[in-house]
Amino acid sequence: MGDGIENFQPGDTVYGMTVSGLSGGYAEYALAGVDTIAPKPDSLNFEEAAAIPIGALTAWQAMFDLAHLSSGQSILITGASGGVGSMAVQLAKAKGAFVIGTASGRNQQFIRDLGADEFVDYTAQPFEEVVKDVDVVFDTIGGDTCERAFQTLKKGGFLVSAAESQAEEKAKEFGVQGAWLFCQPSAKQLAEINRLIAEGKLKIHIETVLPLTEVKKAHQLSQSGRTRGKIVLQVGA
Repeated sequence: MGDGIENFQPGDTVYGMTVSGLSGGYAEYALAGVDTIAPKPDSLNFEEAAAIPIGALTAWQAMFDLAHLSSGQSILITGASGGVGSMAVQLAKAKGAFVIGTASGRNQQFIRDLGADEFVDYTAQPFEEVVKDVDVVFDTIGGDTCERAFQTLKKGGFLVSAAESQAEEKAKEFGVQGAWLFCQPSAKQLAEINRLIAEGKLKIHIETVLPLTEVKKAHQLSQSGRTRGKIVLQVGA
């Protein structure tokens, strides 16, 4: 504990993001500012809590801070079964949006169980041929997927990508709005996420928990694009 800290005590269980920008790492100990962490939800163990911040905050900031998704609007979420996408489906549904998720066919029931109103198997048909006139697109894939997703927006719609840095420039070609997001720590938003967890509106799916010594395997699994939810590294395992 540093000097002048009033909201936390030594021994408190917390979770959050300890860094911002393009840096990161794995360690047994880390420094965190009070504006980057929140009390760990009592209903979650440490592995479950570790799976939340980056995915939930990325989805929150993309959909609500940038795209201003509101109740009654429609949203397309690409990569809806992944660590960020699975959080986005639940958060958008909690907001009262009509949610459309894309993934491979094997993930249909998983995404439906998260609360999606519609599912599109991108391996069976081009999603841009069946999804039209949505208010918001949240892209977690980038590249060609992001570019095709612009075709699903209504006039004046908004696409925000967590994977395509050129989203804002590409949006101009389609006459819509676009933005690229890199997630930032936020204790205030984690507090809101805690409330949704307590209400049962946000659940965590962990694909696997691996010891820190298997970090290479964790990255390989992540980059395969075939995982559901999050991969967690356990320090000291």
